[in-house]
Amino acid sequence: MNIEGTLCKLCQKNDDLRTSHVLPRFLGKYLKETSATGFLTAVDENGKPSRSQDLYKRELLCDQCETVLNEAETFFAASIFHPFKKNQLKTIPVDERLGRFAVSVSLRALWMMQLIKHPLAERWKGQLDELETEWRNYLLKKHNFVKGNHSHHILLCNEAILAVGLKNSPNLIHSVLRTSAYYLFEKFDKAYVFANLAGVQIISMISPPELPVSQGTEVYPNQTFGVVTPPGIGWGGYFQNLLELARKCDDARSRLSVTQREMIKRSMNKDPEKAAMSEDGLIYRMQQELLQSIQEVLTERKELT
Repeated sequence: MNIEGTLCKLCQKNDDLRTSHVLPRFLGKYLKETSATGFLTAVDENGKPSRSQDLYKRELLCDQCETVLNEAETFFAASIFHPFKKNQLKTIPVDERLGRFAVSVSLRALWMMQLIKHPLAERWKGQLDELETEWRNYLLKKHNFVKGNHSHHILLCNEAILAVGLKNSPNLIHSVLRTSAYYLFEKFDKAYVFANLAGVQIISMISPPELPVSQGTEVYPNQTFGVVTPPGIGWGGYFQNLLELARKCDDARSRLSVTQREMIKRSMNKDPEKAAMSEDGLIYRMQQELLQSIQEVLTERKELT
């Protein structure tokens, strides 16, 4: 039930709120349908993991504002996300809805970081308050809106990119490609809002305003995102961020209760063929092949010495 007096986070007018997905609904549906068990591992605001049928939800928006965000989400899911996951993405449209989608994801992530009083949300409070106002006005299409200078980026991350970047930790690839997460990140003099959508990532800059070496990934305030495999994701801090994300996901799964782990195991044993052909199973096998290749290289080097 909505706390009396709480207003919609987007329009800041309506107090008749609905329970909204913090990350897009299509993401949870995709993760569940392509999982080995038919379930998700969800982590709440306190870091507690649980077996779930849906992504985390929170009362954030009124019906009208939910509709505002749904337009861009539907477009992104149909035009980018699902074709990319099926290896069918040929071209990326030049469309403002890409920018609106990225901004909407980062804005909801920012709201959650503010609600839980994340240390970086407090540290960057002044700048984040200004960015929140800009992003809200952009999504609401305010008539006097002026675009800011802070860039938003969409990165299409696959097994090949991660195998290069994570190098000796290919066992962590699954934790990037099969998870959803949102948070604030700061390292190497860069700070940004980050969201991982099963390997499709949103980065919204806090400082500096522009992401270095990012040509081909920007979707707001400009759009240069016109190629299927955009360059420029090897900048300092990116793979360090993914390593931290993957390790936190592994840690969350290890903290599942014994009962929940047994339920997952029974689900996989009930239909092993489905589990083997699921996205989870395919990525696990790819990880094992990479680990074996690394081990063979290390063995060869040892023999040579």
